[in-house]
Amino acid sequence: MTETELERIRSAYRARDAASGTPYRWDNPGYVAYMQSVERAVLRAFAQSGVSLVGARVLDVGCGSGYLLHRLHENGAGECHGIDLMEKRIEMGREAYPTLKLRVASATELPYANGAFDVVTQFTCLSSILDDDVRLAVAREMQRVATGGWVLSFDMRGLWLSRLAHRRASADDSTQTVALDRHELSRLFGEPAVLRRETLTFGLAELTGRHPLIGMTLGTLPFLRSHLVGLWRVPQSER
Repeated sequence: MTETELERIRSAYRARDAASGTPYRWDNPGYVAYMQSVERAVLRAFAQSGVSLVGARVLDVGCGSGYLLHRLHENGAGECHGIDLMEKRIEMGREAYPTLKLRVASATELPYANGAFDVVTQFTCLSSILDDDVRLAVAREMQRVATGGWVLSFDMRGLWLSRLAHRRASADDSTQTVALDRHELSRLFGEPAVLRRETLTFGLAELTGRHPLIGMTLGTLPFLRSHLVGLWRVPQSER
């Protein structure tokens, strides 16, 4: 990863992590609802593709403190590894989830052999990379270490009602991201085995967090689904 882009991402997430009043906490019903919807969406995609997590060796790129990787482990995955740029997040993850193998590393140079994992995932990591070439380099590394297995991406798509995509007046609204639509995902990973619209925007999840039936009803409307979840098979021939 170019040093400029690397430091930009670190700075953005240091500011986000330091912000007071963050909505990304477990006593916020909207955050709980959102994270639960992410997990359901990912498990549906695996089921639709016939991908079994049972015993799978998994890597999560941009794992943060490891919660979603932990949930994959709880759903049957075997040895689970995660990498992130932010040392503090990795420290928190090691304390919270000691069974996970977490380390600080750059996604452009994954410290693993070709085909080391059955499943490689990313959850809103690629949308945080503004440089097109760096984003492609990360995608290529994900495919390299998933040779013979699967890559899963869960990330933000372009949405016309973007004013609902972020929490109102939150301190992290300044975090820059790019939308990953079907065209961009195809550039990064090729043609997907599965590509689905999933989950409400985080803003809507917050608004409906205390009213789950309303949230579930709104979630049935495709135009309100703010993310794309995709799965790609990585051929053995790319080893």
